[in-house]
Amino acid sequence: MIILLVLLILILFVLAVGYAAFFFACVRLPGTPDPKKSKALLPYAEEILSGAQWFREQNPERVQIRSDDGLRLTGFLLPAENAKGTLVLVHGYRSDPYADFGYTYRFYASLGWNILAVCQRSHCESEGKYITYGVKERHDVRNWTLYLSDRFGPEQPVVLIGISMGSSSVLMSLGTDLPANVKCAVADCGFTTPYDEFVYMLKTRIHLPCHPTIDIADLFSRLFAGFGFKDYSTITALKSNRLPVLFVHGEQDNLVPIRFTVENYAACVSEKKLITVPEAGHGTSYVFATEACQQAIRDLLWRFGR
Repeated sequence: MIILLVLLILILFVLAVGYAAFFFACVRLPGTPDPKKSKALLPYAEEILSGAQWFREQNPERVQIRSDDGLRLTGFLLPAENAKGTLVLVHGYRSDPYADFGYTYRFYASLGWNILAVCQRSHCESEGKYITYGVKERHDVRNWTLYLSDRFGPEQPVVLIGISMGSSSVLMSLGTDLPANVKCAVADCGFTTPYDEFVYMLKTRIHLPCHPTIDIADLFSRLFAGFGFKDYSTITALKSNRLPVLFVHGEQDNLVPIRFTVENYAACVSEKKLITVPEAGHGTSYVFATEACQQAIRDLLWRFGR
């Protein structure tokens, strides 16, 4: 009897740990990101906040679409005069368009393209309870491109730019049937699959045994959020992708290791370029290598937005 009781307690404990892992990884939590509270971004917080405020002061249009599963998704559209096309900016995990692109808004605006900064599902002003790490978000990215095609016409170029989880959402979207006017993508410090990223985090940051923690978390994810951690990958998308991709990653990234971008780059069968920044951590490559990143983006865009 005692053995059965101990076994039951052990099972309940394992289930509780797995559920906790799922909850804190996938369930939407309240609050907004603050660059001043991030060790990596603190030195650049003032510039990020200044850029975010500048974007707000341009009074971007608040636009909305519906996801395939009925969520209302929100984005902010800043039009350019005689726009060459539209840049779709996709932010990262538990972040928002202001924190992730505040440092780059003025540069993107200077290129003469519309800017559509989207809120991913279960983030900021978009609906949703669960974060699915690109598995469902890839379809949201596609739906934003369809919205732009309807609004500006199927001939106006669209470029996808993602950072962190937003990078993975963008790369996974390359495996969907994107409209023909989507021309290329920029992927900054993305992972390959939710599973790979969770294994890395469990080993290096949370220090929990990967198994059975990730297996139980995956079970709860399938039950509640409707996706599995291995359901889709950037590798799968990139093996059939035909669009040019600019990959960027900081070599000091301890949240999403650079090996994920190296794997993505190797899997990509289309035109591609890789920029790695030796001194940059997660999401800070543009900060440490501003000129190189800006020139690479200009080189990528010039043929599509003449």
